Amino acid sequence: MRNIDFLRVLGAVGALCLATACGGDDSKAAPTRDDDSTDQTDDGTDDGENDDASGSKIDGGSKMDGGNKGNASGDAGVKVDAGRGGGTGLDSGADVPKVDAGGPPASGLKPKCVKKDSQVMIIGDSYINWISHTFPQDIVNVSKQNWRMLAVGGFSMGSGGIGSIPKEYDDSIAMDPDAHTILMDGGGNDLLVADASLGNVADCKTDKAPTLPVCKTIIDKAITAADELLQRASKAGIRDVIYFFYPHVPNGTALGGPNPNAMLDYALPMVKSFCDGVEGKTNGKTRCTFVDMVPVFQGHDDWFFPGDIHPVSVGSQAMAKKIWEVMSDKCIGQKGKDCCEP
Repeated sequence: MRNIDFLRVLGAVGALCLATACGGDDSKAAPTRDDDSTDQTDDGTDDGENDDASGSKIDGGSKMDGGNKGNASGDAGVKVDAGRGGGTGLDSGADVPKVDAGGPPASGLKPKCVKKDSQVMIIGDSYINWISHTFPQDIVNVSKQNWRMLAVGGFSMGSGGIGSIPKEYDDSIAMDPDAHTILMDGGGNDLLVADASLGNVADCKTDKAPTLPVCKTIIDKAITAADELLQRASKAGIRDVIYFFYPHVPNGTALGGPNPNAMLDYALPMVKSFCDGVEGKTNGKTRCTFVDMVPVFQGHDDWFFPGDIHPVSVGSQAMAKKIWEVMSDKCIGQKGKDCCEP
C-alpha cells in the first residue's frame, strides 16, 4: 500500500508541474545589508515562531504551487517514524563513509557563530523535505538546533519543477535578515521535472543525456540561477553555504527514468566547481562547501524507497550525519565556540 500511495504522490507532483507549466516566481528581491554592518543582536534564544512540541522550527511560509501554504512532508520539524519508507533506522554511532570536505576555509574569515537558530536556513527540494524520509528531524537530532526549514519537494533551481529554490531563499532572508548560513541542495528537479518547452527533455534521463544540448542547457540554467542566488546571499551577509549533491540513485524508476545518473555524473563536477568558486567571486565574503553524497550512499541500495530515487530514513540519517560532520569540522553553524566569530 505504501508503494501505491507514494507513486500517487509522485503522479500528483507531475500533474501539478503540468498545471503550473513548471514555473517558479523569482520576483521577490532579497534584502541586502552593508558589508560593514553588524549582526542583529538578541538574547541568544530563538524567536519561537512556529515551533512544534519537539522544539523543531517549522516554517509556515513554504509554498506549494503558488499560494497554497504547505510542506511536502508535513510539519518539517515533527519527528517521523524512523522506519518510514522501509528504513531500519541509523543510530548516531553508525558508520558513514568519510568524505573529503575540502579542508579548512581558504580565507582567514571565521564562520559566524549561531546566536539564534533561524540564522541558519535550509532550502532545497525533496532530498531535504519529502515523505519517504526524515531529514528535517534528522538534522535537528545531530545538530541540536532548529534551523529555519523552507525546502519543498518538487522545487527546482533554474527551470522546471513546481516552484523556485531561489524564492525559498528570498522568503527566508526576508524573515531573518540576520541569517548568515545556508544549508541547501538543488538542481535535480530541473532535470526530473523538466520544462518541456526547452525541447525533448525526456531524453535527459537516459544514457545519452550528457551529449544532448537541451540537457546541457538545463544544467547551465541551474548553475546560473544558483550563482545568482549566492551572489544575492553574499550581499545580504551570508558567510557560509553548505551545498550537498545527490547520490547515485536507482535506474529505471517512474520519476528517475532509465538512467538519471548519466546526467548526475555530468553535472556533479560542474556544480562542485561553481561552489568552490563562490569565495573568489564574492571577494572572500562568502564560502561554499560542497558535500558529495555519492560515496555516502555507495553500496547501500537499501537506503532508497522501493522503486524510487528518494532515500528512506536510514539514508537521510546518514546524510544528516555527514553534513553535520563537515559543518563541525569547519566550525559552521556552531554555537559559542572559539573557532567561530561571535
